[in-house]
Amino acid sequence: MARVLYVSQYFVSGDQPGGVRHWQHCRALARAGHDVTVVTSYVQHKERTVPEEYRGRRIVHSTEDGLEVVRTYSTPGYGRDLRSRLSNYGTFALWSLIAELQLPRQDVVIASSPSLPAAAVAAGMARARRTRFLLEVRDLWPDSAVEMGLVSNPRVIAAARRMEHYCYRRADHIVALTEGIRSGIVGSGVVPANRVTLITNGVDLDVVPDPSTPAVLPVPDDAFIAMFVGAHGTYSSLETVLGAADLLRDHPGIRVVLVGGGDRKPALVQMARDLNLPNVTFIDPVPKRQVPAYLARAGLCLLPYQDRALFAGALPNKVFDYLAASRPVLAAAPTGELTRLVDAARCGWSVPPEDPVAMAAAIRRAAETPDDARARGEAGRSYALRNYDRRVLAGRFAALVDQMATHPG
Repeated sequence: MARVLYVSQYFVSGDQPGGVRHWQHCRALARAGHDVTVVTSYVQHKERTVPEEYRGRRIVHSTEDGLEVVRTYSTPGYGRDLRSRLSNYGTFALWSLIAELQLPRQDVVIASSPSLPAAAVAAGMARARRTRFLLEVRDLWPDSAVEMGLVSNPRVIAAARRMEHYCYRRADHIVALTEGIRSGIVGSGVVPANRVTLITNGVDLDVVPDPSTPAVLPVPDDAFIAMFVGAHGTYSSLETVLGAADLLRDHPGIRVVLVGGGDRKPALVQMARDLNLPNVTFIDPVPKRQVPAYLARAGLCLLPYQDRALFAGALPNKVFDYLAASRPVLAAAPTGELTRLVDAARCGWSVPPEDPVAMAAAIRRAAETPDDARARGEAGRSYALRNYDRRVLAGRFAALVDQMATHPG
């Protein structure tokens, strides 16, 4: 048995909204017999708020699902602006360091990026304690922030690049979330390809839809629902969805339902009001375990992205939620990993990004051919179970940690 420290600013369990990749991997490590400690922030990432039970506290210890979880302070209320983001990242890095210094020496330290500052702190801690270090990269930062226009200051970019390369050099091994991320890491020239392993997101068989208990939604029972479940944030082009809904207002049997929260949600709600859209419903974020009940009401699930080369490498967690629920998907994204998955699995349709006319036409097509839509949804689930079983992927992650723990040199 090895002592494993897992550092991630964002750690979501099945009872909370958001992706549960870290939770699943840590549980797999615990099932493999490892003693796992998680250091994370207690700020609710989707809402940028501090839960009542943590207010006035800086470090809180608890036991959850057989894991020791240490939750620390980071500044809440952050948005798209650089200053508030750096404050959030920096304060978590500081308090995670304080928390890590209070813990005994680990055999393996794992850090997940973003956030990059906390990953760099974990890398430094691993070096100081002569501990093996595994880096998980879920986003090519700062590249993605630069392309999205979130960071433009050359000094900030240069500092982030040095931090990124420091983490790469210090890592005994790196796990990449997508093929695009793996190519970016290898292309940096800092680490050889044999030190980078691809472990994607996958289908959670622990969370399966129960069609007999679908969620109750404020829409007609016989409506065809095009649904989005996830963060209403920077990456998703939900304005395109509202544009498509505007074009579908003369089709009363079709409804658009958006489930989730995020910094863009208030503006999206206002946009729907300004357009006077009668066919759009917003639902507050729901815990991961409740997502299947909502997806059970969907006739089509939406994956809208901005028209940026960055998103050719996107393979989001929500696509696996959709596939697990046997729902067809509509990918409005640049040609890349997501569109290739849709083609290979025959699980839906792809349209150009930020094209509300094409999206509206695809939604209407799915509504008019329900048997075809259902068949695509079933094909997608079968394909995902064969190729993206989260338990198998988490097992691969645990095996990699096992190897690092038993070969400390």
